[in-house]
Amino acid sequence: MNNKLLSIVAFILLVVVIYYFYYNDPSNGEAIFISCITKSISGFDCPGCGSQRAFHELLHGNFIKAAQFNLLIYFFVPLLLFIFLKITLKPFNIFLPDIIISTKWLVSILVSIILFSIIRNVI
Repeated sequence: MNNKLLSIVAFILLVVVIYYFYYNDPSNGEAIFISCITKSISGFDCPGCGSQRAFHELLHGNFIKAAQFNLLIYFFVPLLLFIFLKITLKPFNIFLPDIIISTKWLVSILVSIILFSIIRNVI
């Protein structure tokens, strides 16, 4: 399959996923959403727990409620959107800059995510 066609299909799928998250609330249990394996097995929240509910709230402009579900949503949504655009725009000769992260910053981010997970399970 052509890379441009794959990029178009990826954009369409992204729009469908955003539409699904906008119109279906993961909190009410009526729609189909992926449940956290870590929480199911251990009972502890992983760094991603609450992300689906946070994304739903973010789409509705409820920024405080989104942060209450998962504060990391404000870090991961822009990062994942940037990576998605970087990959899918490449076949159209649109090149976004590389993200250059030093080892110190990468370790700092990983430590922050681990601390976030510990704190959210203690409090």
